[in-house]
Amino acid sequence: MPSADVLSLHDCVSSYRSLEKFQPQLNHLLQQGELLDEVLQMTATLGILEPLTGEHIPPAHIQIHGTNYRESVIANGLLSRNRAVLRVLERAYGSLENLRHQDIYLVEALTGFALWLRRHLGDERLMCSEFLEETEPRYSEIPHQDLCDLSFSDASFDLVLCNELFEHLQDMDQAFREVARVLRPGGRLVGTCPMAFGQQQAIVKAIYNPETGKAELRGEAEVHGDPVRPETGSLVYRIPGWDVLGQLQAAGFREAVIHHEVAWKHGVLGSDLPGVLVIDAVR
Repeated sequence: MPSADVLSLHDCVSSYRSLEKFQPQLNHLLQQGELLDEVLQMTATLGILEPLTGEHIPPAHIQIHGTNYRESVIANGLLSRNRAVLRVLERAYGSLENLRHQDIYLVEALTGFALWLRRHLGDERLMCSEFLEETEPRYSEIPHQDLCDLSFSDASFDLVLCNELFEHLQDMDQAFREVARVLRPGGRLVGTCPMAFGQQQAIVKAIYNPETGKAELRGEAEVHGDPVRPETGSLVYRIPGWDVLGQLQAAGFREAVIHHEVAWKHGVLGSDLPGVLVIDAVR
């Protein structure tokens, strides 16, 4: 029989508007993170109830690689952190049908998440792109967009989805201004990124020098995998801290929160924390 602590993590969300609100919960959350292996057994035994579709995915159709469950627990092409985003969208829009009536920009095109969205929403109101400068293969069929200099007109979208990209941006403030510009009033930015969740300030890994066109490292280079740069990956410029919420508001968002999503019922698990942190900002 699972413990009461494990059962309590079957479907939870907490929302925070500042480090000051999050900090008192941190020790408890880290203690819950120690239960992840036990929590995973619930997902591995019962399967996943996929957010938005309500589809039950049986254990035999779930892949688990390594112990960073935020980047694993793969089902229907989605990772744990992808389903965390779907949970936020489910609360915001209620259903897939309502989501189909939104103009959506997804800042990725080659991932399982992109394929899932195209399959369930179609292509009529969904725009997907990649940042294609200095890519190794050539992707002429995929639109190129630079989040710091988007080609879209003002107020083009109701929703922008941006997963695991903020940490790679040369100028995050400019990117946030661009996203705010292309969103309609009341539109949302929803996304994930690695976070320095225990501190206010970002961890700066590199700074882009516009005069040289090169990154100036602050210590050892950190590189993450990138489907359009499989050999070199993408350089990390910063790991955002809680100051990201202030940056979003300064860029033109009237509200910005971070949701902590954890639900073994939905296959939303984490690594250090029991779940996934999702940024949610409203224009």
